[in-house]
Amino acid sequence: MEEQKQHQQQYRTYETPETPSVQESVRMEEVTRVCPHCGTVNEPDSLFCEECGTALGHSRLCPNCRQPLDLLADFCEHCKTYVCSQRCSFCGAEVAETDAFCPECGASREGIVCPACSTRSPFSYCRVCGLPLTEEAKRLSRMVHEEPMWRQMDALASELESLMKIIPADTQQQIDRNQQNEELCRRVRDLLGRPDPTDGRRDITLRLGETSEEISERIAKKRRELQDMLDAVAVQPQENPILTRNFVMARKPTSTRVGWKCNFKQVVHSSPCGCSCPQLGGKWVVLGHGTKVEDDF
Repeated sequence: MEEQKQHQQQYRTYETPETPSVQESVRMEEVTRVCPHCGTVNEPDSLFCEECGTALGHSRLCPNCRQPLDLLADFCEHCKTYVCSQRCSFCGAEVAETDAFCPECGASREGIVCPACSTRSPFSYCRVCGLPLTEEAKRLSRMVHEEPMWRQMDALASELESLMKIIPADTQQQIDRNQQNEELCRRVRDLLGRPDPTDGRRDITLRLGETSEEISERIAKKRRELQDMLDAVAVQPQENPILTRNFVMARKPTSTRVGWKCNFKQVVHSSPCGCSCPQLGGKWVVLGHGTKVEDDF
């Protein structure tokens, strides 16, 4: 947690006192009482959505697709467009609407094409595969991946992913065969004078002859352990949505499937690159079978 606070403080040094006023790019006569959670159009003086009960603030319309946006949003989740024309979507620096490139970081205002999946992204990380696209994003990811806590978290994610690939032995014939194979492996190790690789860590090593129930229990245990770690580094509300996206993406576990649960709508996105208000905070969550994810892209 202390390391996270230090990095967050490091980012704040690049923020301006008024970070960033997205509503300047939209005319205020387009204000409506559209629910930011479910999209229901309410009466102009409504304080709460009559459909889902969400507290209502003033909304505006996306300049690209005309769908309702929250005043704090810099990204339209409907048409996947970055809508803040006064701020660079990669570094957060002020830009003029006529600038083709950011005067601060040099990134193209049209976005960067990911070399891995060929997706054009308006952010420092690919919005589909999560690859860092700018030199600053690459540097930030390298720095984070050296942190002991991130290494521990990603190792746990790797163990979880390996567990999910085990083929269970549910019949007695399969169990007997796997036990015979394990006994044969033990004899070979004894003949060669090699130690048992499972000694002292039976809970994380892939073992032969496990049933579906045993494997499911181990998967559930690892998933809880990983989620506890992700909960411990949940992102608190910030001022800058752009730097928040970069901060969160650099800390994404790479060895298993996770999603970004935002505080804004309390839904799970594939990443904060699909969230219109990541600065309101959130956390990575481990995705299991049947987990509903808002398909961002």
